Amino acid sequence: MRLHASALTLLAVTAPVLLPPPDMTVSQCAEKYRVLSREDSAAPGRWSTEDRPYQVGIMDASSNPRIQYVTVVGGAQWGKTQILNNIIMYVIIANPGPIMVVCPTERAAEKWSKTRFMPMVRDCPELAALIGEKTRDSSNTILEKQFPGGLLVGVGANAPAGLASQPIKVLLEDEIDRIEASVTVGNEGDFEDLAEARTSDFRGRRLIYKCSTPTILGRSRIENSWKESDQRRWWITCPHCGHRQLPDFRQVVWAEKPEPVYACNGGGCEIIEADFRRAILAGEWIASRPHVTDHAGFWVHGLMVRPMHVLVSGFKKAKAKGPGALQVFINTQLGEWWDPRDGDALQVEGLMARREAYPMGTMPEGPVLLVAAVDIQDDRLELQVLGIGPGEETWVIDYVQLHGNLATRDPWDRLEEQLRIERGGLRIRAAALDIGGHFTRQAYQFAKRPAMKGIVFPIKGATKPQQKLTRRSSAKARLWLIDTVAAKDQIYGRLKIETPGPGFMHFPQDLDGNYFEMLLAERPVRRAGRRAYEKVTADARNEALDLMVYSLAALEIYGPKDLEALATKRKPTQVAVVPKEAEPAPAVEPAPRRRPPRTRSSRETPGW
Repeated sequence: MRLHASALTLLAVTAPVLLPPPDMTVSQCAEKYRVLSREDSAAPGRWSTEDRPYQVGIMDASSNPRIQYVTVVGGAQWGKTQILNNIIMYVIIANPGPIMVVCPTERAAEKWSKTRFMPMVRDCPELAALIGEKTRDSSNTILEKQFPGGLLVGVGANAPAGLASQPIKVLLEDEIDRIEASVTVGNEGDFEDLAEARTSDFRGRRLIYKCSTPTILGRSRIENSWKESDQRRWWITCPHCGHRQLPDFRQVVWAEKPEPVYACNGGGCEIIEADFRRAILAGEWIASRPHVTDHAGFWVHGLMVRPMHVLVSGFKKAKAKGPGALQVFINTQLGEWWDPRDGDALQVEGLMARREAYPMGTMPEGPVLLVAAVDIQDDRLELQVLGIGPGEETWVIDYVQLHGNLATRDPWDRLEEQLRIERGGLRIRAAALDIGGHFTRQAYQFAKRPAMKGIVFPIKGATKPQQKLTRRSSAKARLWLIDTVAAKDQIYGRLKIETPGPGFMHFPQDLDGNYFEMLLAERPVRRAGRRAYEKVTADARNEALDLMVYSLAALEIYGPKDLEALATKRKPTQVAVVPKEAEPAPAVEPAPRRRPPRTRSSRETPGW
C-alpha cells in the first residue's frame, strides 16, 4: 500500500506522540522547530536565546519532570508570551496531553489565540501539520484546538464553564495579577483553586505555570506564588572586581554622567552599558530556597531586558507625572512590586524633615476649604482638621485630643466647639465621624445635633472593595462606608510626592515623631485572597493614619466641584489661634527606625 505524500508528512510529525516523550527540553524544542512570526516579533525568523539566555532556564524548568510548578515574575516585553507559546509547542509535539491557557478575560484569551498562537502555528510546519490553521468542521475553534494525544483550551478567569471542564495536564496562567482578587467561579471559590483542581488527575506528571507582571506588594497573586517557589534570581559578576550581585536599578547612576553607568555594590566600580550587558549575558539563575524541589520561581528584572538609558528616561518621565505613573514604571519596566510604603520618602525622619514654618492651629497660605476627621478612642476623641487647596493639595491645620468620659456630654460639647471654630476665615464644611468602638450611640446622637447636621457624617470601614472611596450604606441611610484600603493607597502615594503642588501633603512645624510613626503604622498585605492593610508591629498606634483616611472621606462626601474656583475667591489668610480649650496632642519622641534614610552625595538615584 502506497501512502500519499501529505499522509507521510503527517505520519512523520505525529509519530512522536505515539512513543514515549523524547529526551528533549522546551528550549531544545524551540531551537529546533520555532519560527517567530512577523505579527509577533520585531525580529521574525528562527528562534534564538542568544541575546536573552535567561529564557533557557525558565523553559527547561517547564519540561523538568521533577518540577510541577513554575512561577515567573517580570515586567513587559521580555518574552513572556513567547515562552508560554514555546511550552505549548513542546507539549503538542513532544509530550502531548490536555492543555489549558487561562487569561484574565475570555476576550484576552481570544486575542492571544488569534494574534499570538495561530501565527506561530502557521509559521511552524510541525505545528501546522498537527493542528492546522483552518478546519472545515468544528473540531478547532478560536479557543479550542485539537491535536493527536491532547486538546488545547483557552479560557478567561471570568468564564465559569471553561474553568470547570475536563482534566488538564498542563495549566498555563497568564497575567494573573490583572485578575481581580475577588474573582470567583459560581460557588466553587477562587479561579486559581478551581483551575488547579483540574490537574489533580495528573498529579506527579502535571505542570502548573504562572506568569505575570507584578502589581502592588501584599495583594499580588504572583507574589504569593513566588514566595512558595525556590526563588531564582539572575546573578551577575562585576567585570572589574568580580563581585557577584543582583541587578538593582538603585545602583544606576546618571547625574553628571554623559551616559548612565551601573555602580557595582561591591567595589563601587562604574560599569558602562556595554560591559553591563555582557555581564547580563553571562549571568546565571541561583535559587535562594534550594530546598524547594518541585516549584521553580524566576524573577526577570527590567535591567536584564532594557538598556540603562531607556530605564532612566522612563523613570524621569514617570516621576514627573506622579505616583500613579511611577507605579506603572516600577511594575512594567522594572518588574518590581509597588510598595506604597517603600523608599526614603516614607520614613519618619524624611517626613519630619518636610515640616514647614507654620505652627499647628494656624492657617498658612494655600487652603481654600476645611474638612475634619474624628476618631473615637475609649478615653478621648481625636480630631484632625485638614486644609484643602487646588489639586487636593493638603495641609494639616490641627491635631487635637479631647480627653474625657465619652458617655457624658462634656467631651462631645468640646468637640462641637472645635468643629464650629473659624480658622483663617474658613469654617469646616464636612467632618467624618467614626462610629466604631463602644460609643456608637453617642456618635449618632452627636451627628444629630442641630449645629452639626449637614456637617458631621457618621462613617465606618467597608467590608469589601467598592468602586468609590465613599458610599452610603443604603439609599436612605445616614451612614457612609469607606474603602479604607483605597484611601490608604492614596495616602501613601501622596506622601511620596516631594514637590508642593497637586496631591502634596504639608505638615506644621510642631507635629512630633509620634504623629508620623502613627501615619506610617501600616503596610499592605493580602488576606484570604483580598487586599488589606495590617500594622507594621502588633502594638503600633495608627490614629493619625485613620484620621487621614477619614479626612479624605470627608472631602469626598462634601465633594467640592471646583477647588480652583474657590482659590480665586480666597483672600490672603489670617492667622487663627487655637482656643485655650483645645488640648494639643502630647509630644512623644519617635521610636528608632529600622534604618536611616539613604543618601547619595554624588549621584541621582530613584526616590520613591
